[in-house]
Amino acid sequence: MPKVSVIMSVYNNADYLKRAIQSVLNQSFFDFEFIIINDNSSDSTEEFIDSFSDQRIVYIKNLENKGLIYNLNVGLKIAKGYYIARLDGDDFLSDQDKLKKQVDFLDKNQDFALVGTMAKAVNNEGKELFEIVYPKDNNEIKRRLLFENCFVHSSVLFRKNISQMCGNYLDSEKYIEDYGLWLRMGVEHKLFNLSDFSVYYFLNSSGETQKNNLMQINEILKLIRKHKNNYSYYFFSLLCGLCKYLIVSVGGLQSTNL
Repeated sequence: MPKVSVIMSVYNNADYLKRAIQSVLNQSFFDFEFIIINDNSSDSTEEFIDSFSDQRIVYIKNLENKGLIYNLNVGLKIAKGYYIARLDGDDFLSDQDKLKKQVDFLDKNQDFALVGTMAKAVNNEGKELFEIVYPKDNNEIKRRLLFENCFVHSSVLFRKNISQMCGNYLDSEKYIEDYGLWLRMGVEHKLFNLSDFSVYYFLNSSGETQKNNLMQINEILKLIRKHKNNYSYYFFSLLCGLCKYLIVSVGGLQSTNL
C-alpha cells in the first residue's frame, strides 16, 4: 500500500500537464500513487498522460465533465495512501524533496493534520511574479485562518482519515472547497507550513475562480460566519470580506484565493 496518494484533477491542461506530472514523478520520495482524473478534456490532455508509463499512475477518465469537487472526492475515495497530496494540472513542484519533507513532518508530529509549503507564482512564460508566504506556526495560522486561506492547495499534504472525518470537499463550498476543508480540520487539529518554496503556482487570470470572484467572496463570507466561534478576529475578517466584495463588484480587485 502506498504511503501517499497524490490527487490531480485535470481539464484542458495540456499546455502545462507534462511539467506537472514530471515534477511529481521526479520526487525523491518514491512510495506514492498518482491519481490523475481527466474531467472529459477536449484537448490533448489524454495524449500527454498516456505518454507516461510509470506504474504509480492511476488514470481515470470521466465520460462527462463532473467538476473539481466531484473529482477530488472520487480521488479521496479510491486513494490507498495514508497521506493525501494535491497538485493542480497547471502547477508544478519545484523541490524534489517536497513529499519527503512533508511525510517526515507528519510522521513525527502525530497531532498535526496538514502541512503545506510556501510557493512562487509564475505566469504563462514561467516567469516568477512574486513569492507566496504564509505563517508557519499552528498558533499564527489559527489566528489568521479566518481572515485568509493560509495554504496553497497544490502544496498541501494531509491525513486522509482526518479529511474523511471532516467531510472531505463539500459541494456547498464551490470555489473555496480547499479553504473550507482546512477550516474544518483546524477546529480540532493542528496545521503547519514548511518554510520551503516547494511549488510553482500558475497565476491564471482567465481561470474559473478568477472569473467568479464575487461568488467566491460570497462563499468566503459564509465560511467566516460559520466559523465565527472557532477562530480569532471574526468581526475584522467579516469586515475585510465585505470590503473585498464591494471592491470586486466595481471591478477593482482580482481574487487571491489559492
